[in-house]
Amino acid sequence: MNNANHLPPRLATQLLRRFCDPRWLEEIEGDLQEQFAVQARQQGLLKARLVYWRDVLLLSARPYVRSQQTRQYQQARGPFMLKNYLKITLRQRRRQPLYTAINVLGLAVGMACCLLMGLYVQDELSYDRFHEKSDRLVAIGADGFFWGRSLMTAYPLAPTLEAEVPEVAHAVRLAARNELPVVRLATQMQGKHHALLADPAFFEVFSFRFKQGNPPTALKTPNALVITETLARTYFGDEDPMGQTLQLTVSGETHVLTIQGVAEDPPEHSTIQFEMVAPLSLLPARQRNEESWGAFMYQTYALLTHKEARKTLNEKMASVLSKHYEGRDRPPTFFALPLPALYLSDLHRTAGFKGQARYLYIFGSIALFVLLIAAINYINLVTAQATRRAREVGVRKTLGAGRRQLMRQFLSEAVLLSSVALLVAALLTALALPAFNTLFDKSLSLDVRQHGASLFALSAFVLLVGMLAGTYPAIVLARFKPVAVLRGAGTTTHRRGGLLRQGLVVAQFAISLGLIVGTGVIYQQLDYVQNKHLGFHGEQVVIVKLPNKQVWDLRQELKRNVMNHASIVAASVANGVPGRFGVRLGHKPATLSSQAQTDRELITLAPAVVDVDFVETLGMALVAGRDFSADQPSDETRAYLLNKAAVKQLGWTPEEAVGKPFKPGTDTAAEGEVIGVVEDFHIASLHREIEPVLLQLREDPSWSASGRLIAKLAPEGLREAMAHLERQLKHYAPDEPFEYEFLQDTFDAMYRTEHRLSQVFTSFAFLAIFIACLGLFGLTAYTAEARTKEIGIRKVFGATLFNIVTLLAKNFLKLIVIAFVMAAPLAYVAAHRWLEDFAYRIDPSARLFVLAGLAGLVIALLTMSYQALKAALANPVKSLRHE
Repeated sequence: MNNANHLPPRLATQLLRRFCDPRWLEEIEGDLQEQFAVQARQQGLLKARLVYWRDVLLLSARPYVRSQQTRQYQQARGPFMLKNYLKITLRQRRRQPLYTAINVLGLAVGMACCLLMGLYVQDELSYDRFHEKSDRLVAIGADGFFWGRSLMTAYPLAPTLEAEVPEVAHAVRLAARNELPVVRLATQMQGKHHALLADPAFFEVFSFRFKQGNPPTALKTPNALVITETLARTYFGDEDPMGQTLQLTVSGETHVLTIQGVAEDPPEHSTIQFEMVAPLSLLPARQRNEESWGAFMYQTYALLTHKEARKTLNEKMASVLSKHYEGRDRPPTFFALPLPALYLSDLHRTAGFKGQARYLYIFGSIALFVLLIAAINYINLVTAQATRRAREVGVRKTLGAGRRQLMRQFLSEAVLLSSVALLVAALLTALALPAFNTLFDKSLSLDVRQHGASLFALSAFVLLVGMLAGTYPAIVLARFKPVAVLRGAGTTTHRRGGLLRQGLVVAQFAISLGLIVGTGVIYQQLDYVQNKHLGFHGEQVVIVKLPNKQVWDLRQELKRNVMNHASIVAASVANGVPGRFGVRLGHKPATLSSQAQTDRELITLAPAVVDVDFVETLGMALVAGRDFSADQPSDETRAYLLNKAAVKQLGWTPEEAVGKPFKPGTDTAAEGEVIGVVEDFHIASLHREIEPVLLQLREDPSWSASGRLIAKLAPEGLREAMAHLERQLKHYAPDEPFEYEFLQDTFDAMYRTEHRLSQVFTSFAFLAIFIACLGLFGLTAYTAEARTKEIGIRKVFGATLFNIVTLLAKNFLKLIVIAFVMAAPLAYVAAHRWLEDFAYRIDPSARLFVLAGLAGLVIALLTMSYQALKAALANPVKSLRHE
């Protein structure tokens, strides 16, 4: 056949060029000629010419049709077009209820996760921003050689900064007292409350609101007192508290103060909390030494003249304060931290997930990943179903619809679907908030008056994500070529579309499998820390707080009385117990022992005053030497027990340590000797390495800590034993509360954050895999429907049920395997980064990753099984009739 005969009819081509828009002609003419050549080779030249003439006549009539029959369609704008879009969208959703439900539910769950996490992040970032001058407020901290970074500073720091640093407008000192004894003399009502002792300018610097009184002058007089409205109701009821008096006991001295102001309770989002504020001058004179630059006992805050002063404040403080530390070994370095940044810094201690910036990143990232999975579902399902909309697109383009118009149509569908999903997400958020608040120890709400701006921003963000998820499908659908569509050619079977869907499935399952692995690692580490031997026996051991010094001085008498009960197996008294060692002292090795054999510059010991029964009561093991003995009177002043960690830092073996001279590095300590070495035991959580510990019988007035009674109880008489302990404590301190905790519970509480983290990861992993499986279910249903005729033919030719199920499932299972291969190394790296916070930790095993991968495969297989079995069991006759 002549090559010229493979060219389309010239007259038809001229007709097409005469009546068609040149810009539109560029898009379709090449396709027409390509289709003509294919038809000529496959069906013959005559049929190819007939088909070509048919297409040309149809397309050449486009201007007439547009001008006569579709004028209203083209001219419809504004509400008319929107109404049309809405009708089409609703009609499409009704025709495909399964896909609509999957898309809405998946997007709603992802949006709800983002809304919850957005509220959490916004709440965490809002601390200390209620102060009117928050942008000029800084907290002053010190970085010392012995204790590291801390907010504790010296007494003379504040007046020195105010006098010698021009950028500091005001500087105030705070001294917190957690349980300050308070008495109302008129009624003898008494209690213990959280008090702040502060400089007079406290209420000028900070914006705590007053119910009564004048903030600038409230603390100006030496006997002034400001209380919160809750404390006012507690002590005065409906009486006016202004001018009334309360008696406070500060550092053993009694003061009668007059109430000069009633403040609102400090906001929850304040790092400075109090029930009352009294003048700093109430402290004894020995604690208010203007030359005491070495005693770091106060918090210092500064109000700057302008916010830019923060940039140079550290340098100016260094130059001003250096003269006060001349000649000192390793002088402290002072720094200024913006007050709004204090809550999320390492200087502010909080429980759970509060005040830790890393959890903002972790939870925020996971919530975005869950939303991403939901968006992937939307993209996958819409593009997979594009063939159903192909003829609609072809007809619309033939009747004059432009690409932009079609994109607006499909984008409007995405907006409508995302809006419905947002409404469902709001409902899910409201339902989940109580459980979320319990888990995160928050009091978040969907109160528009309180969080209106945040809720609007979050809603706009998740709605935008939903709209962006609809952008790609809109572009794909709008680019369909009408010639190919009207000929019935496939539109979404091209390689790029298939690869994109496969890549998105891999991405969402990689995220889901990564979360499953993360959950498994957290549970394994929790199991490890809860079952690791801590170096003592804490079962059935109760720790009772001794309420005051008077009870501590009578501790041996108290212990003898406590032991007069059959259910008390053993008892001891100490001011340091595992989990409650409150003191750390740094010493140069030479001051501890003249025979120390180490190059260390400093050894930090955790000291505790104990009695002769301490080691036995806690079931500690002696590895060398002997225990304290009541038969050795010299043990009271000259005997010391060390643990293996302390001995190692001194350069000795346990056997070498016994008999070595030893003296704690304080002026009041007597030189004695090491009489024994106990096995290492944990005095803090497994986040920290075992610390060097010093046990002694002698009290050291240079340091002190709260005293505690340690009692080991018989399992069969716990209730009677606890009642006996309470009676004994009430006998010595009748007005004090009975405070106790079980030693095992103390260490369990150290991992409360990890417990909650495991619950959070479990929840997120469940949601991620749920959304991913929703999408997988929809894709499987679509695949089964698209291959209905193929499945029918295969069954006619003898394909078994297993063959059909394998046909539909194998490609998706391959994608999940690829997802696991991608997720495993990333999850391993992330797990190791998290485990670095533990000094004692597991090494994630390969078994955990294999189990996570198998779990993902099983879940995916179960998700696909329904649609696969449904297709495999269908009647092949009906399948072959499928259109």
